[in-house]
Amino acid sequence: MKEELLREIAEKEYLMFQRLKMENEECRKEKTFKLMRMARFYPLSEDTLKSYLQDLESALSSGENLMALKYKCMGGGIIHAGDMLEEIVKIESEWMQDLKRKYPRAFANKIEDFERYLRCELLTFSVNTLKLYHRDVEEANKRGRNLAEVSYVYLFRKIGYSGIEEVEKSRLESVK
Repeated sequence: MKEELLREIAEKEYLMFQRLKMENEECRKEKTFKLMRMARFYPLSEDTLKSYLQDLESALSSGENLMALKYKCMGGGIIHAGDMLEEIVKIESEWMQDLKRKYPRAFANKIEDFERYLRCELLTFSVNTLKLYHRDVEEANKRGRNLAEVSYVYLFRKIGYSGIEEVEKSRLESVK
């Protein structure tokens, strides 16, 4: 069930994404895009996934493009989007910083870029989806579970690595 929800979300997002003019050719590849998006949402509860899928279906039926809104937001100025959203960004940023400390070669991107992307993405969610997402993030954080790590383990295993450690090791070896 969960994998089916992830595939449906990735498919609907790709319908929106392919209408954008993106410069990064790797991101434009359908298989890459869908895998990245499935990994992004993999750690979330089925309730959250179902709500987000409804957001996407509503947007598509009304002619809205949530991907266009997200990328337009990313090109704008400083964003503060409310306490619940900022709490999510704070927790997820801490998770990414933890991954960067443990695996500096596998996670070399700037935290500020991650935060901006996350804020803009969360701004496209309905209130219901955002509340469910917030619940998932808070519950994981209370249990000491890093959902960013869960997401990346899922992604790296899908592309043939055993986990994050193997990616880190392969990047270290490529520097030698």
